[in-house]
Amino acid sequence: MPGLYAAQGIRKSYGTVQVLKGVSLDLKPGRMVTIMGENGAGKSTLFKILAGQVPPSGGTLSLDGAPLALASPSAAHARGIYLVPQEPALLPELSVAETMFVGALPTRRGPLGRVDWTAMRARARAALDALELPIAVDRPARTLSIAQQQQVECAKALLRGCRIILFDEPTSPLTSHEVEHLFSIIRRLRADGCTLSFISHRMDEVLEISDEVAVLRDGLLVDVVDRPSFDRTRLLSQMVGRPMKAVPRRSVSNARDEVALEVRGLSDGARFHDVGFSLRRGEVLGLAGLVGAGRTEIAETVFGIRPAAAGEVRLGGETVTGLDCHAMIRKGLVYVPEDRARHGAVLPMTITENVTSGLLERVRRRAGLLSARDETRISASAVRDFRVRCAGLDQTLRELSGGNQQKVVFAKWMTTGPRVAILDEPTRGVDVGAKEEIYEMIDAMARDGMALLVISSESEELVRLCDRILSVYEGRIVAELSGAGITPAAVARSYLTAAAPSGGVAA
Repeated sequence: MPGLYAAQGIRKSYGTVQVLKGVSLDLKPGRMVTIMGENGAGKSTLFKILAGQVPPSGGTLSLDGAPLALASPSAAHARGIYLVPQEPALLPELSVAETMFVGALPTRRGPLGRVDWTAMRARARAALDALELPIAVDRPARTLSIAQQQQVECAKALLRGCRIILFDEPTSPLTSHEVEHLFSIIRRLRADGCTLSFISHRMDEVLEISDEVAVLRDGLLVDVVDRPSFDRTRLLSQMVGRPMKAVPRRSVSNARDEVALEVRGLSDGARFHDVGFSLRRGEVLGLAGLVGAGRTEIAETVFGIRPAAAGEVRLGGETVTGLDCHAMIRKGLVYVPEDRARHGAVLPMTITENVTSGLLERVRRRAGLLSARDETRISASAVRDFRVRCAGLDQTLRELSGGNQQKVVFAKWMTTGPRVAILDEPTRGVDVGAKEEIYEMIDAMARDGMALLVISSESEELVRLCDRILSVYEGRIVAELSGAGITPAAVARSYLTAAAPSGGVAA
C-alpha cells in the first residue's frame, strides 16, 4: 500500500518561463495537505507532475523512499496515484459507466477478450454508491451537470483503487451541501490511511479540511503550516506577498437611466418560469441562488443558446427573442460561460487564436480577414490589459493556469466591444489576487457604461460587485436586494428561506 509520496526540488519550465523553481513537498498517509497560491503560482503544474501528466524539467519524485518515474497518467494509476481534475474530463457521447472505465475496460476471459459490460456497470455502480451518488450508470455523460461530472471524477479514483488522491479544486462547481458531502468522503479516506492533497482558493474550506497547508508563490514553496498554526492573515499574505486589504461593497453606482437589456415573462418550459428583469447601462445586476436553481439556464436562453418557450428579450429596445447566439454577439451581447474548458475556450489553441476567435463573426460580416499583425496586436493588448501570465502569445491555453485561462476567455469577449455582458461564475477557480483584478475590470466596464449580469455562487462576490441582486430558487425569481440591503447574510437568506419547508421569502 503506497504511503509517503515526496517531491524533491521539482522544477518545470515552458520555454523561458519557469513555472516551478525547485519545490519540495511531502504527502503523508492519513493526512490532507492543501496547496494554496495565486493563479500562476504553479499549483496545478505541480499536481500534473505528481500525477504523471507532464514531466518535470528537474528534481525527483519518490514513493515510500524509492525513486519514481511516471511516464503517463496510467503509470501513475498503476502506482495508486490519481488526480481528480479541476475541469471534468468525461467523454460526452459515452455513458457514465463507459467514461469511468476509459483506458481500463474489464474484459471476459477467453480468446476474444470481449468487454464485460455487466461487470463494468456493476463496478461503476459500486463506486458511485460508495460516494452516495444517485447517478445512473447508463446515463449519457453529456447530460450531467458540472457538479455531477466532478462527482463522477471522484468516483473514478476509488474505482481504480488509488490510495494517493490529488484533488485539483474539486469543490469549485459544488454547492455547500455537495462540498460537505465530498468532505465527508475525504474524511473517510483520510481515516482509512489514504494520502491526500487538495488545491483550493476557498479559505474556509482550507481551514476546515486540511492537516497541513503549503503555500506556493511564483513557483516557489514559501510556507508550510500545520493545523495548530493555521492563521488566515498569514496564509493570504504569503500567497500574494503583500498585505491584504478588505474588499468593501461598491458605494457608488454607475447605473444610468437607459435600459440596455429587458426580459419579460421568460420561460424555457422546464428549468425556469416567468422570469422578468431589466438591466440598465452601467449597472451590475447579480443572480444569486443554489447550483441547479436555473440561473445558467436563464442566461443561456437570454443569449440564444437555449430556445425560449415563452416571454420576450429586448436588447437596447429591440426585440431579439429567438435570435441565436451569433446574432446576439453581432448586436453587442456576449456571454462568458461557467465551464471555460467545454464552452469558453479551445485549450489546444494558442492565446492569440482564442482571443481573436471572438472577432470572427464581425470579420465574416465584413468579408475580410484578420491579418497576422492585427491578431498579434489585439492579443498582445488583451494579455496586457487582462494581466495574463504566459510565456508568449503562441502558448496554448492548456499550458496556462486555470485563472489565466479564465482571463483569456474574458478577454476574448471584451475585445468585441459589447454593450451587455453576461458573466457566469466569472471567478470560479480563481485565486484571491486574480479575483480582485477581475473585480476591478468589472468595475471599469460598468464605469464605461457596459451593462453586466453576473451569476455567482459566492455571496461575498455578489455583495462586492452588484448594484442589485435577484435571488433565484427552482427557476423563479424569489427576492430582490438593493442598496444597504445587500449583505452576505441577506443574499444567502433570500434564497435559502425560499428553500425551507415553510416557504416564503426573506425580507
